[in-house]
Amino acid sequence: MNESILFQQHGPIGVLTLNRPERLNAIDHGMLRALREFFDARHRDYATRVIVITGAGRGFCAGLDLKAGSEQGQWQPGVGPVQDSMTFQEDIADLMVKMRSCPQPLIAAVNGAATGGGLSIAIACDLRIGTENARFACSYLNLGLGGADVGSSYFLPKIVGPAYAADMLYSGRIVDAEEAREMRLITKIIAQDELVPTAVAVAEGMARKASPMGLRLTKQVLNETVNGIPLETALKLENRNQILASQTADAREARQAWFEKRDPAWRDM
Repeated sequence: MNESILFQQHGPIGVLTLNRPERLNAIDHGMLRALREFFDARHRDYATRVIVITGAGRGFCAGLDLKAGSEQGQWQPGVGPVQDSMTFQEDIADLMVKMRSCPQPLIAAVNGAATGGGLSIAIACDLRIGTENARFACSYLNLGLGGADVGSSYFLPKIVGPAYAADMLYSGRIVDAEEAREMRLITKIIAQDELVPTAVAVAEGMARKASPMGLRLTKQVLNETVNGIPLETALKLENRNQILASQTADAREARQAWFEKRDPAWRDM
């Protein structure tokens, strides 16, 4: 695995660390390739049930490394600069698709700045917690670009609502941890040294409660319903998923354990 990302296994929980602390974990060519390969590989990773994503050092991810092009050459050698830039843009955008189609729930543990593409990585996760040092910004606008990029116009309104999303996208301003919690961009503010352990504990709660297949199917149907499918289609997906999940050995064991733990007055019902 490319050293720009690190992956550690804690039983059924995986912790993915963006590992370019000297650049606030900004995304360069190597990191982008490594992240795309990492999320592709998760589809056949049945040992990992939930993934926590965090950053090394004092930042979560400062977005695209603006020095990446000049220092590392072209992303797609042999083509013109416009086509090369477009290919890189499409590939970093496609990372968001890979994250959402990743079958494991993703928890962002935001330890510092999450700006530009780093914000997009955070909001492509299923939920987010952060420290008091967490900072969020749609910083594309500050670079003379459009305010919406890498899925931010898609994810932000769904998470914080259209008014808060418009405020962030149109202004490019920095949102601190307290405001982020108020707008529900993060759900909790955690002490720095407790951030990853807390995220892992949340992940363990998910893994403990749900069967491996049940967890995957739940993320699948939640993705579809959040994307705006009709009620009838959502019900069909839920029906299919429940029948598939009910046939696993995990489901049979869970039902047996549930019945055994019930209050005696309810056991015959």
